[in-house]
Amino acid sequence: LAIAIGDVAAKGIAAALLMASIQSIMRTQLTSGLPRAANDNGYARMGGSVSQMVGELNRQLYVNTAPEKYATFCFGLYDEDEKTFTYTNAGHLPPILLHNGQPQLLEVTGTVVGLFPKIQYEERKIAMEPGDILLAYTDGIVEPENVYGEEFGAERMMDLVVKHQSEASDEIIARIMEAVPHWTGSSELPDDMTVVLARRTK
Repeated sequence: LAIAIGDVAAKGIAAALLMASIQSIMRTQLTSGLPRAANDNGYARMGGSVSQMVGELNRQLYVNTAPEKYATFCFGLYDEDEKTFTYTNAGHLPPILLHNGQPQLLEVTGTVVGLFPKIQYEERKIAMEPGDILLAYTDGIVEPENVYGEEFGAERMMDLVVKHQSEASDEIIARIMEAVPHWTGSSELPDDMTVVLARRTK
């Protein structure tokens, strides 16, 4: 299972085209760009490295886009056999892992994609236990401010996930999406709000 989230610099049509390019490059790598090897059951499994894939994404974006075009990007693969999630975070906001009911921020392992020609990205592997929740999000969730200039922030979002962790995944997302405009006191928010939630059920 591949999980990805990104945030392109700037807005409008140019930003949308850059995100479309990112999606296309990653889908190509996932479907045909990596070697495959048989696992213990004889099934083909994804080979290669998530850090190499993000590195190739960076290279292609740098070569084929304008210098000011770049994006934050977090990408990972969940291994169903090992029950592990291996990820590379290229300058994106740290995802949250809720493990045994306790939230922790996952490490950023490199800089944004598309801005520099050669970047060595690192990757991290985490074990996921039954009930663990992985939450990734954009700055449109944590940066909106209330009338006093206080940001909603990652801490409030983590508190929400902890409080509602026993609820269905779509309910947790709905709680977050409701809480942010309530915090600001306005339905008109300055940035898009994106949340990706994955949970190991068994």
